[in-house]
Amino acid sequence: MADRYYWGKPKDVIKWYLRGTLYLSAQSRKSYIEKTGAEPGNLPRLLKLLKELDALFDTVDADIIALLCLRYVELLSIPDAAELTGLSKSQVSTRTAKVMKKAKDIIAKA
Repeated sequence: MADRYYWGKPKDVIKWYLRGTLYLSAQSRKSYIEKTGAEPGNLPRLLKLLKELDALFDTVDADIIALLCLRYVELLSIPDAAELTGLSKSQVSTRTAKVMKKAKDIIAKA
């Protein structure tokens, strides 16, 4: 029997949520730059990460990406993510660090 998901497979749901969040952030930053004439700052790197998001997801387990999302959403902290997942605080930190390293490698190449 195949697994059925209401909104799609967890990996896809997380990927599209993250893609949407990154896109909105990039558009907001771009609009701010256009209105104020500010320096681009991290916008090129953000766009590069958005472009390479599929490559990142192809090399990382969906559970680790879910932990990354939990960890880096402003409303949640490591203790909250640990409580929600049942993992220790160090496990949450370690798993998110692995994904962040891959994301930083993509950003560094921008």
